[in-house]
Amino acid sequence: MSRIVTIAIVAGLLGVVAYSLLHQQLTGARSDDGGCGAAGRESSRSCASAALPRRVGGTLPMDARAFVDTIGVNTHLFYVDTSYGDYALVRRRLRELGIRHIRDGLDPARTPAFFERVNDLAAAGIKSTLIACRVEPPGVPWTTYVKDAKTRVRSSLDALEGVNEPDLVAAGRDWISSARGCQRKLYRQATRSTFGAPLRVPVLGPSIQAVNLQRFGDISDRADGGAVHPYPGGMRPSRPGPYASAAHLVGVREHQFGGAHAPVYATETGYHDALNTTSTHPPASQRAISIYLPRLLLEHAKAGFKRTFVYELVDERPDPARADVELNYGLFESDWSYKPSATALRNMIALLDSPRRSRRGRLRYSVSKTVDPDGPGSRGVVNDMLLQKADGSYWLALWQDSTVWDENARTDIHNPGATVRVTLGRRMTLSKYRPTHGLAASRSRTARSITADVGDDVLLIKMR
Repeated sequence: MSRIVTIAIVAGLLGVVAYSLLHQQLTGARSDDGGCGAAGRESSRSCASAALPRRVGGTLPMDARAFVDTIGVNTHLFYVDTSYGDYALVRRRLRELGIRHIRDGLDPARTPAFFERVNDLAAAGIKSTLIACRVEPPGVPWTTYVKDAKTRVRSSLDALEGVNEPDLVAAGRDWISSARGCQRKLYRQATRSTFGAPLRVPVLGPSIQAVNLQRFGDISDRADGGAVHPYPGGMRPSRPGPYASAAHLVGVREHQFGGAHAPVYATETGYHDALNTTSTHPPASQRAISIYLPRLLLEHAKAGFKRTFVYELVDERPDPARADVELNYGLFESDWSYKPSATALRNMIALLDSPRRSRRGRLRYSVSKTVDPDGPGSRGVVNDMLLQKADGSYWLALWQDSTVWDENARTDIHNPGATVRVTLGRRMTLSKYRPTHGLAASRSRTARSITADVGDDVLLIKMR
């Protein structure tokens, strides 16, 4: 009798093991270590050189429309003596790009045309984040402009923001107490009945350099979210160090919001192409910027930034010498012709945007490298991010975390591609796009896997 029981128990255990292995093979269930892919604010990691493990049921994608909504652009609608003076082109180019969010500023010197433009853009689906706290001369209290926000552009607002870079524009003064006082006043006026009913938009803190966040202190009683300016300084978007965007985001939450998961906005970031500047802020070539910018926006969304505003829409004036940093941040030349970065941004938004939010469904997939990841050149690990559109299609973004510009020698770097294989949990129709080069797709095929050459720029794989 005991022998029969023993045999039954062993048979049962073998059956459990066999079922577990079969279930793992069918569902793609693996350990969570090193998972690959993005799910909005969920953790997302870089792809290793072997096929990457997935959670049971697959990866939850980020909504594609929500990703596009993380993208904004800085403007200067009141700079009427610059390229911004042609408002018709401002509006046209914003709509061509597919941008739905801008950042600009408020103060009493604004002409009525400024408010008219903000409201006109809102009518076209482009809302504004406006700086509403300004530095005044020494000895004069810093001023807030909530009254204009409430009475002139209320329905056109995305958010109000505290003073812009107080530790730079007011260096040498008591900028900390002044900026904190202005932020308190701004928050109270915006959230109470001063000048009219309370605003129903977030109030962001001032944009502080990473090294000064701890000195500035907690602002959780006077802000709904943080604002940072993580410029890569001519380096790849994932640059290391205290000014790295991910570290900056963590620092804001730690020092300004007591570790709470507060929304953080990158209200300025980007690259300039003043290749002959002697400034300590390094430039990058237009080719490098067109590669880096789409990667920067994807990496910021993966890291959890609520919104990222590229600085800025257009070069304010011609600068034939390419020496003035402030005149060369634009996505467009001063004559409103497209730079390569504007084309890459327009194409990425056109491919990923969706008329409405999607009903997201998990997707099982893995990404594996089929070549040596430590090959020649400045190649980096292959990163990925999964998105889904309202039509049900999945879009997998792939890119190397590579360096394509030598900011010291000021020369472009051309890296060999990395061959990767994307394996899916089921057969799907697959197409490849490179927004840096255009909107055309590769020839579609239906399969459970696809091999792709992932270069420095973003590769999008559409899966239906």
